[in-house]
Amino acid sequence: MVILGLDVSTTTIGYAFTKNRKILDMGFIDIKKQNTIQEKAYYAMDILEDKPHKIDRIHVEDNLSGFSGGRTSQQVIIKLAKFNAVFCFILENAMGVPLLSINPNTGRKKVFGKARLKGIKSKDFVKAQVEKRYDTSDWCKTTSRGNWDKRNIDMYDALTMALFEEKA
Repeated sequence: MVILGLDVSTTTIGYAFTKNRKILDMGFIDIKKQNTIQEKAYYAMDILEDKPHKIDRIHVEDNLSGFSGGRTSQQVIIKLAKFNAVFCFILENAMGVPLLSINPNTGRKKVFGKARLKGIKSKDFVKAQVEKRYDTSDWCKTTSRGNWDKRNIDMYDALTMALFEEKA
């Protein structure tokens, strides 16, 4: 079964295709230059549809689960919720496969055995766990200065979603 895992934000969409817990393809789609929600959604959709994989399921990180208040404005949360809803609707309709929204902590617990470690940021935890299990050098991008591109973490979050397996 081929699973497409996604980590959706309004500037970058991380994606990962897996089959039997093996990585087929992964990366991120930069959607900063598209102006409207629709432009962003269709731009990303076109890229994902061009991939050669026959998708059986789509797992999307539930992007509002991590916001406990404080640092993120209501406008940002609303914009993210709107984009996520539009993108998921377009994706599920176009691909005709089931779409499951997964809480990031639930996904991490299921895939890595725990959601985080005390004193370590969740993104750093995911990066360490993925790199311990997989050689991701074929997919990770670097900046023009040769540094690890921070958008790779969106791809790692998407991989976590693609590796998530529901209880039978």
